[in-house]
Amino acid sequence: MHEQKPALTEKTLKFTERQTDNFGFAEVAPKTKVGEEGPQSLSNADAITFSSDMLNASGKDIGDLDVSCAFTRAGGFDKSHQQCAGTATVPGGTLTLPRGGRVFGGTDPRGAVLGGSGTYAGATGGFTEGEENDGRTPYTFQIWLPDK
Repeated sequence: MHEQKPALTEKTLKFTERQTDNFGFAEVAPKTKVGEEGPQSLSNADAITFSSDMLNASGKDIGDLDVSCAFTRAGGFDKSHQQCAGTATVPGGTLTLPRGGRVFGGTDPRGAVLGGSGTYAGATGGFTEGEENDGRTPYTFQIWLPDK
């Protein structure tokens, strides 16, 4: 008996994240100084949350990126490790976005897409974060969707 593999359709989405002032920081001992660029030193279990705007190719605000990160290895912001969970709300639904490691200071700009809602229900794949420039960061989502 042959098991049928689900048929998948590949889709590429491109959006730009625009930073906002929607940022929160919760810390555990030892306490750190928080400057204009955020925390200077982080401890295990410190956490940040932020929300950014998602823009389409013409620069129109079409959604949101909501992220929560727990720090799993202490250090300065660029050297510490994080485990992050995010949701991109874009036209047609949402994408679920986990990412770990040196998210804020690492050299690997990739993360996973592990589901979604609406048009993106059952999505799988990944995303790549581009170079931030003037508070804007391009994202490319390479996803596979089950054929309906």
